[in-house]
Amino acid sequence: SEGNISGGKPGTHAGFTKYLVDEKMGDQDGRKCLDRILACVNNEFETNKDVAGKDFSLYVTGHSLGGGLANLFAFRVAQLKDMNHESVKFLPDKVTALTFAAPVAGNHDYNKEFQSLEKKGILRHIRVANEGDVVPTNEIPLPFSLALAGNSHEYTQNGVNLHLFPDKELAVDYRNTKPFSSQFFYLNPMKSAETHFVAEYTRRVELPANKNSSCYQKTVEEIYAHAGSPC
Repeated sequence: SEGNISGGKPGTHAGFTKYLVDEKMGDQDGRKCLDRILACVNNEFETNKDVAGKDFSLYVTGHSLGGGLANLFAFRVAQLKDMNHESVKFLPDKVTALTFAAPVAGNHDYNKEFQSLEKKGILRHIRVANEGDVVPTNEIPLPFSLALAGNSHEYTQNGVNLHLFPDKELAVDYRNTKPFSSQFFYLNPMKSAETHFVAEYTRRVELPANKNSSCYQKTVEEIYAHAGSPC
């Protein structure tokens, strides 16, 4: 609820959130994982002579579960920057999440909070997803939804989606949340699993059609503009 601008009920993935905000074993100060990471990164930007005052950018990245964590971590950093919080005093004014195969991390009200920080120019998210990968989807049906604690219909993606195809140039769109039924290979479930692997993401990223794409020549801000983002 901190910094809530939507007036709604922002919700995030319970497992990812718990990982970031639970106190971690072995930390002498009993800090949350998120706070430990923030302290390390902020310290680098403050004291590392190779970084401090040299106009470095801050990117947060991850694949699959790591992508979900990167989404939430980048959001929290941007939220703290917006509040002029001491814990992010030395970090850049903008943070960018670059995720691969990231699951939906929050509900529609969370997306409203995310967009409010995008509109202020302090948060960006480039979300790379493979056509045929079910992990980034929502609206998960039975029996697959039995493995979930919540209702995936309430969750949505955010940021700009670079959607990778197996044999042609990528597509760029804002948010672009895909339902499970549009991505699952019902006659070949193993193909759905293989589509999620890092190796397949690497192969598609490196397709000649993508390497020659104008998208690869654009900055993050130019990609946002190209995607028709309202931010």
